[in-house]
Parts: sequence; C-alpha cells; structure tokens
Amino acid sequence: MKIFILYTISALVIFVVNFMIYNISFNIQATPYLSEEQRVDSGILMLKTTMPAYLIFSILVALSFYLIAKLTNKKHMLTKSSSGR
Repeated sequence: MKIFILYTISALVIFVVNFMIYNISFNIQATPYLSEEQRVDSGILMLKTTMPAYLIFSILVALSFYLIAKLTNKKHMLTKSSSGR
C-alpha cells in the first residue's frame, strides 16, 4: 500500500509540474494577445484536452517507473541468489 501511495503522489507531482509549465508559458506568450472571450474559450479547451493528456502522461510515467523498479529488483534478486550470497 505504501508503494501505491508513493507512485500516486509521484504521478500527481508530475501532473502538476507539467500543467504548471504549460499554464505559465501560455499565460506569458498568448494571454496578452487574446480578448476575454478567447481566454475563456482557450481555458475550456485546456480543461478538455490538456489536463487529461497530462494526467494520462503522468500515470504512464509513474507506471513505467514502477515497472522498471520491479524488473530491476527482480534482476537484482536473481543475481544475488545465483551468486550464493
């Protein structure tokens, strides 16, 4: 359970960092050139497309870290047991 919580937290951190980078860069680059209606439209579009994409990406990254750690641990255990230690 502790490992699940650790990887869930890492997925959330990855999601927040990705979204903050996108949001800050969007606000710096595009916001000064948009009208209020365009800002609202782009915000809604961001909620529909960007946030789910970043959430899926963060889950996939956390899952890949979990699988790599699991495979690395198995290989380490195999080499440890075959060496007789």
